[in-house]
Amino acid sequence: MSYQAVIRNNSNALLSSTQLGMQISVLQGSSTGTPVYVETQTPSSNSNGLVSLEIGMGTVVKGTFASINWANGPYFQKIELDPQNGSNFLFMGTSQIVSVP
Repeated sequence: MSYQAVIRNNSNALLSSTQLGMQISVLQGSSTGTPVYVETQTPSSNSNGLVSLEIGMGTVVKGTFASINWANGPYFQKIELDPQNGSNFLFMGTSQIVSVP
């Protein structure tokens, strides 16, 4: 599952060409639901602060991406970020995962 975001610091400046630590969780039921899958990744932003990654291709912390029963949704993605490429993750947001025709 593809994910993209533009990364900015607290002063709203782009974090360009920076390696980041990210934690992605798939939550079941609601935006505060139970995590059924959690992974970490260390992508790098490009010169425009854009980071692109494939959810399901990171280092697994909990669960198995392939075993998520999508029929038992709704599901939400929770994104956390450490701009210093560590594991001191800051909550960035949660959004519902929906299908696109």
